[in-house]
Amino acid sequence: MDFAQWKQWLSGLFRKEKAMKLVVILGICGIALIGLSSFWEPKEAEQGAEVSSGGEAESYRQQLERDLCRIVAAITGEESPTVVVTLEDNGRSLYASDQRQSTQQEEGASREEQESSHILMEDAQGNQYALTVTQTQPGVQGVVVVSRFAGDPVVQEKLLTAVCTALDVSSAKVCVTGSG
Repeated sequence: MDFAQWKQWLSGLFRKEKAMKLVVILGICGIALIGLSSFWEPKEAEQGAEVSSGGEAESYRQQLERDLCRIVAAITGEESPTVVVTLEDNGRSLYASDQRQSTQQEEGASREEQESSHILMEDAQGNQYALTVTQTQPGVQGVVVVSRFAGDPVVQEKLLTAVCTALDVSSAKVCVTGSG
């Protein structure tokens, strides 16, 4: 079939009333399915967002513990000291916002209105999130260091000073103890 025959066949098909109704019904069904698809969002996307915020704090805590283990091992010569770090929170985020201010004059009095809203970004999957300007690391709530050599007061003081200096925390937040 050449182009002219296709064109003639298609125009003959659309002249029929049943075919036209079928095309309209299929079009309406397609639009309805597209509209309904916005109500079904995958559960993995929602869970991934929650895990990422808690996961960042967890990876930060693990990195601190690894770094402190290296410091303790360098001071004591111990192969596997135990270091546990607890964090105060998950850190803080400051989000970009858009502020609008308007002043209205009414019967000799002026009224000022302010409106503030977060600036939202959208990823390729259509998920919206606030634009982060700054993000701070979680604060350290406490540190426990367990070492075989912590029974020696000189070593214990060295470990306490090293941990306090490395994390910039007070000695009240650090416990250095011997094992066994």
